Amino acid sequence: MLHNQEFKVYIITSGDILRFFVMEIVIGTMAYSIAMKLFHNVFLASAGSWAGTEGIKRLTGVLRAIAK
Repeated sequence: MLHNQEFKVYIITSGDILRFFVMEIVIGTMAYSIAMKLFHNVFLASAGSWAGTEGIKRLTGVLRAIAK
């Protein structure tokens, strides 16, 4: 039996929800549309959408780290 029990609370702010909505839904849809026009293939467009969204997330993280 565990004697050290922890209770974790996760706080999700409206800014986090908005950031998720913009990054995943809006930018993902735009990246998919652009990739679909370039490749004319659903699988490549899906991969392009994922890669575009992840690339933008990591780019913003790097830019924030540089700004500090």
